[in-house]
Amino acid sequence: MKSGSKYYTDANGREVLERIRDHRPTWPYFVDERISGNYYPINSRIWIRDHDRQLTVLTDRSEGGGSMYDGSIEIMVHRRILHDDSMGVGEALNETAYGKGLVVSGKHILLVERPEDSARLHRVDGQQLFMHPLATYSLPNTPSYANYSNIYRQSWSALSDTMPLNVHLLTFDQLASKQYLVRVEHYFELNEDDMYSQPVTMDLQTLFKSIGTIADMTELVLNANLPLSQLHRLDWMTKDQESSHVNMFRKLNFIDKDLE
Repeated sequence: MKSGSKYYTDANGREVLERIRDHRPTWPYFVDERISGNYYPINSRIWIRDHDRQLTVLTDRSEGGGSMYDGSIEIMVHRRILHDDSMGVGEALNETAYGKGLVVSGKHILLVERPEDSARLHRVDGQQLFMHPLATYSLPNTPSYANYSNIYRQSWSALSDTMPLNVHLLTFDQLASKQYLVRVEHYFELNEDDMYSQPVTMDLQTLFKSIGTIADMTELVLNANLPLSQLHRLDWMTKDQESSHVNMFRKLNFIDKDLE
């Protein structure tokens, strides 16, 4: 794969940043540490591509990685050394348990697809890998499963309908008996996919009709501590006499809902 010294890593599982080997976009870069200087954090994915193919690796935990040679991806799953590396930690990275060194393996999913079709695979699969359910077990306090299922609720969902593929219900928090804090996210980047990068319109009443009728809604800022209508951002002119204000698609971050 002729990747042209370029590879791509995500930032906190969302925005993907382009990396160029032995290069920094904002200052002249002197190659002092060729390997560590080309390693970047990987929270959920890394990929390389050419005109015809894209090779994507999804991870189930934060790791480090890079592309030391065109057509290659290198990932550090677990770093363990017996002596201090003189890089500021002041101790060896030698975690042990039960007299043995800890070993982390993790799970990795490999995807190979055309670049224009890759986003709908790695976005959805990456979300499912990170949000996969955890199975827990305990001994029942009833003689049979039938008796247990009659006593305890087995499943519940606030959603009465299926959400669009490119939208994720990130937060559903009950603040009061009839007040909820809801955050939804469109987790496809702009221009990443012809279909799923487009804006999405949803009917929240249809989605949450199982918990009541929406009487009032207030759109909040990302921290959910201020109505968006009361937000006043600082605006200034750059050295190129351009406004610091960026006109982007209006995003729905938080909704404060009152139910009847």
